[in-house]
Amino acid sequence: MIDRQARSQLVEGLRHLGNGRITSGEFEGRYGQAAIRCVDPGVRAVFWRGAWMLYSDFAETRFAGPRRLPRETRRHIARWIMFLKTDRPYEWPLPNWWTNLAWLPVHLGTLGFSARFRARRWRASGEFAVWPFLKWSDYRAALRTPVYLRGMRN
Repeated sequence: MIDRQARSQLVEGLRHLGNGRITSGEFEGRYGQAAIRCVDPGVRAVFWRGAWMLYSDFAETRFAGPRRLPRETRRHIARWIMFLKTDRPYEWPLPNWWTNLAWLPVHLGTLGFSARFRARRWRASGEFAVWPFLKWSDYRAALRTPVYLRGMRN
């Protein structure tokens, strides 16, 4: 199920976080709870596997000035935003919380080897270079229909 309102809210938050207008704490406070509770798996995935990985929970960060995000990271964020602006469903595998919980002792027992193995298997489920899109063709289709420059003409 696609939740257009939740996707738009997360897009706004990602844009503000990525360009340093808000801190990581403000991002979580304004957009995190809605993303976590959202029924749209794309919103939850972009929050947990994307945005949440940009910062630490131990320090509030503003990505401006000397802490500006690298160009490659800003490109990732732009791709996440582009995905959220489409009506594409999120097609990557989503593990259940109880599956993650069941794997926890295995990960601890193998000193993280099993976690790396699971991550490799997950990445092999699609074209990881264009995540959260599953396939290059989906990504290229989204590139052909830009959402922010739609009304502009040469």
